[in-house]
Amino acid sequence: MKIVRYAALILALAAFVPATSYAIVDAGLYGGYSFSGKVDASSVATGKTTTGWEYGAIAHLNFDFLAIFNVGIGAFYQNAPLKFDYAGETIKIDNVNIGPDVYLELDLPVIPIHPFVRGGVSAYNKTSIDFPSSLPAKDVTAKKYFGSYYFGLGAALTIFPFIQIFGEYMYNYANQEKDVSLKTNAVHVGARLNI
Repeated sequence: MKIVRYAALILALAAFVPATSYAIVDAGLYGGYSFSGKVDASSVATGKTTTGWEYGAIAHLNFDFLAIFNVGIGAFYQNAPLKFDYAGETIKIDNVNIGPDVYLELDLPVIPIHPFVRGGVSAYNKTSIDFPSSLPAKDVTAKKYFGSYYFGLGAALTIFPFIQIFGEYMYNYANQEKDVSLKTNAVHVGARLNI
């Protein structure tokens, strides 16, 4: 019985130690909704408001900074299957981003909520717009390397050592070949494993 008490005491104390203070790497998955975007591509898609779901993955190598901050340097993948309406038709947009990701998180030991800022540059960005055959526009596929960026802020909650859930707001901007640009505002929720 004493062993069970000691184990429970150790687990309870560990819950108050921020997970990132001893995490060397982290990996996470997230999903969310792009609630207000704007696409500019061809005469049909210029200035149209986009909406849709987003999902992605992140991974970082973590470092302590000034004893109260955690800095994560890593990579991200994000896919955003968006849509907009034109002339009674729903136009689909698929926006894929892959690139470096950096975040700075406030990491105070007595507070289980950790605010953070996150940003990055898309090393590879591909946007595909599929127009129905009933419209006088051709499908557009545009790719660009290092042509888009994103930034945002959020907060992570340590629910158990090594595990955090987080929510964030993200602004994404993609400026690509063929005069295609896409701006989105999104909210995400996700979970992160800190090892």
